[in-house]
Order: sequence, then structure tokens, then C-alpha cells
Amino acid sequence: MPFQNKNSFTFQIFGLFFLLSILLISCKRTITEEPNKTAAYISEVFEYVYAPGQHAKLAKTTDASNFVGEPVNNKGWLYLGGFGGYVIAGFNHNVTNGNGVDFEVYALSGASPEPAVVYVMSDINGDGEPNEIWYELKGNQFGNSKRNYWVRYYKASSDSANIRWKDSENNHGELKAYLRASAYWWWLSTATDSITFTGTRLPDAYDNLSTADTPYWSIPTDRFTWGYAENRDGTDFDSSIGANKLDISNAVDEQGNAVNLASIRFIKVQSSVFQQAGWLNEVSSEIRGAKDLRQ
Repeated sequence: MPFQNKNSFTFQIFGLFFLLSILLISCKRTITEEPNKTAAYISEVFEYVYAPGQHAKLAKTTDASNFVGEPVNNKGWLYLGGFGGYVIAGFNHNVTNGNGVDFEVYALSGASPEPAVVYVMSDINGDGEPNEIWYELKGNQFGNSKRNYWVRYYKASSDSANIRWKDSENNHGELKAYLRASAYWWWLSTATDSITFTGTRLPDAYDNLSTADTPYWSIPTDRFTWGYAENRDGTDFDSSIGANKLDISNAVDEQGNAVNLASIRFIKVQSSVFQQAGWLNEVSSEIRGAKDLRQ
């Protein structure tokens, strides 16, 4: 079972209020394989943060274990929530950057695309910790994306109120509580009044073709064609296993320059569309593991 003492681990809790409200997980050494055995799948989760989204009542802190090991059919999902929600995880070995795709991220295969950006990190210092430099894996919408974009969400004033937000471009608005506010976030009973998420913002996943009489949201199938997790319409999506295949050679630095990485050990998967598409609700990624394809 996940998060038990098959191998030693330590929870590091970044504040009681965050634990109760945004499902922040920080753990050490959640290993599913013997320490001396190389596993093709993710072996541990270092951090999991859920952002405001419609699955807040379903998401649990223990769901981080759903990203560890082989994604068998009876395994649940890891809900990332709306823009900014993320998981940081690692393999127990280096994943080699070879010719073509190097690893895959498993995601919800039967739904509309809800793309997440994937970041990678090497383990140059060899300490087995994700404490070096993150590099974004470039996808087809890289040129239309916004890097270092942030959104700050504010605690709803009541369970029937909307969740206010503002962003790094001085825009502001509300996440409409089509459900109750507490269904989007566990904030109503805490003293924490806001939280900020930073990352790459992708273009909208839906086009609003609604009329005054009929709400209608269209999914442009040619918008996200490769390079993202939970992208059912991507040319890199394997529908037989529900996974997007990714190439380490697409790694870029903060300036968008290509980076030559010999290998990586850690990945970060982050919800990267900031859109609430009417009755379809916010775009939020659901994933359940990753696999080294070089094994």
C-alpha cells in the first residue's frame, strides 16, 4: 500500500492550513520497488498540490500514490485541479535521452484534452532529490504560451460565493461556483486567504461558439497536437494504454533555448490551461503515472 513503511519516509508538512485546504503533499522516499532494482515506473512522489477545481471533493492527499508504479486498471487518478496544480515525482534511476520518445505519462484517455505541461530535471549532483533546474518540454503550442504566468486564488467568502482570482497580467475574475465553493477548494474553514500558482499558461482548450439561446463549446482537435500530458488529440497519444509519449530532446530553458540533457530523473506535471468553459467547468488535468520507455 502507498505511504506505508515498506521503506522509510518522512512527511514534511508546509503548514497545517495548506494541508487542509490545497492538498499539499511533501514526502520522502515513497518506493514501490526494492531499492536495488530498477523500475520502469515512477517510484516516488515528492510533492502534490491541488489547485481550485471541480474535483476538490474527490481528491485526497493519498491520491499521490496513484502516480507511483504501474497504472493498473483498478488504480485511481491523481487530480491536479485547475491552472497551476502539479505533482513532482521521480524514477529511482536516470531516464536516458535517446532517439525519439523517452518516457510516457498516463492520463484520462476517454475525455476531452485537458493538457498539462511536463517539466524535467536531471540528477547531476546524484543526491536523488529534485533540487536542481527544471526544464520545460516544448509542445506544439510553445510559441503561443505564456511562461512565468501566475494566478492568485482567493478564499471564497461563503460556500455559495464564487472564488475570486487575479493574475500576473492584472486581469481578474471569478471561478463560478456551479457546484458549491467548497467543492472547488477546502478553504472555507481555514485562515489562509489566498494561494498563488506559477507556471506556463497554454492557450484555451475550448472555443466558445455559444449563442444567446444555446451554450456550445467546441474542442479544436488541431490545437494541441503533441508535447503535453492528458492530450487525447495529440499525435503522441497512445489510446491503447492512455498515455502521451514525450521526448527529452524537447527540453528548453527559461529563455526558450534548447537544452541538451543526457538524462533526467524527475518530472513535474502541471495543469496549464486557465479556462472555465461554462457548464463544462474548468480545464483540469487528471493523470496516473509515468514510464521510462528506455528500459
